[in-house]
Amino acid sequence: MPGVDDPKVWMFQCKRGEEAGLCIQLMNKAIAAMSSGHTIGITAACAGKSKGYIYVEGYSEPLVMAAVTGVRALWAHTMRILPISDMTSIMNVTCERKPVKEGQWLRMTRKPYRGDLCRVVSVRGDGVTCVVKSVPRLDLGVHGVTAEQAKERRARIRSGAFVPPKRFFSGEEVAQAGGIVSNGRLPGYVDTYSTYESQYFDNDGYLIREVKVGSVVVQCKEGEGPTLEELQEFRKKGRGGEEGENADGDDDDGGEGTLLDELSALQQDRDNKGHGIALGDAVVVVEGDLVGMKGKVHYIDDTTVKVIPADSSLGIGEVEFLVNQVRKHIDVGAHVKVVDGRYADETGVVVAVADNEGEKIAFLLTDMTSKEISVRVSQVVESADVSTGQAKLQGYELFDLVGLSGGGATNEVGVVVRVGREEFEVVNNHGQNRTVRPEELRGKRNTSSLRAAAMDFQGNHVRVGDSVNVIEGAHKNKSATIKHIHRA
Repeated sequence: MPGVDDPKVWMFQCKRGEEAGLCIQLMNKAIAAMSSGHTIGITAACAGKSKGYIYVEGYSEPLVMAAVTGVRALWAHTMRILPISDMTSIMNVTCERKPVKEGQWLRMTRKPYRGDLCRVVSVRGDGVTCVVKSVPRLDLGVHGVTAEQAKERRARIRSGAFVPPKRFFSGEEVAQAGGIVSNGRLPGYVDTYSTYESQYFDNDGYLIREVKVGSVVVQCKEGEGPTLEELQEFRKKGRGGEEGENADGDDDDGGEGTLLDELSALQQDRDNKGHGIALGDAVVVVEGDLVGMKGKVHYIDDTTVKVIPADSSLGIGEVEFLVNQVRKHIDVGAHVKVVDGRYADETGVVVAVADNEGEKIAFLLTDMTSKEISVRVSQVVESADVSTGQAKLQGYELFDLVGLSGGGATNEVGVVVRVGREEFEVVNNHGQNRTVRPEELRGKRNTSSLRAAAMDFQGNHVRVGDSVNVIEGAHKNKSATIKHIHRA
């Protein structure tokens, strides 16, 4: 950190885009002064990450002011000294965005497509501007309603309060709903696409967009690549939602084989790094003279593992194997936690283990929902933890008061009591438990709940946060705190 005896830093506003050129002018001015035996009284000049500003270092304010006098596009009257605590921040380095390549998988970052999978179709010369395709999220419900209702629906989509389900684009379906479909070219490209509400769609129903890497899309992090379900969802379909001639998984974007083959390749890359094996894991030998031997991993590195046999009667100690000679082993009945993939952080009991084309698949009965899910054995670890579910999904949180649709009642509300990966469990105003998807929710009602008041059995006013005693019904004699109040 700079001290009080070090040079000070002054900040100047300048014309945007001229930051580097102004620093070069000051450097040339200093070189010219030194060649004539003088100095201009500054020690450095730099352009930070803030556009429209440059920073000049020196010991004296008058000398710094004299140095910048006469430099065009730099406004000397905006001179301001930086606090010592802020001086180092102007030299912070940000990582450059890595260029992408055709066929690469990316993730969308902006609503309503946040988190959705997309694939690079073509790349501009700089490598950070590209054209991607993704499965559209179309809300055809904006047609056939009033202009005010359509405006409200679009506003809810932009805010993330409502996320339309994924559906491949179909011009016939849009036209039947009342939408207008035409043809047009993506600016700067020669290919012609179907256009609907300023969006472009190819013949297979994918949404086509030109985007910037790092702002609209980001590269998939290690371990967060496409899952089997996402790739199946992404499979090429013809118009109208019917699987086209390539629906068996063939992808003609570059002759790279099927999407499922790509998933296998991605999984193989992860497997080559250790098959999901960690220190202390139970494993079984699948190659070599000791095939079928079970044990516990005592040591592991990039290429080898050392295993202590589970059966002490074998009379052998620690045995060394290559990583590809062992596989993780999970017993039926074990309580496990999923550490990778779509069901990460889910916990449950293993009810079965099956072999699927050489890959061991574990079937779990989850603790939260008592539903059966299937994951790779390499994605689970034995654990006593019990999952409590997620806290938030698509803007809705646990214990939110929400409006409900699709239940037959026009003014039905409920409280979120469980947040799943793709759905919520709510208790509605009739005391019934319902499982609903995000698109079935009609917004939060928390604000109106906080303003509402009600009368208790004795005629006293009660509000959210008050403690009460239940005197009738199934929960008689229990104490509780009021979470929400709704006035129908």
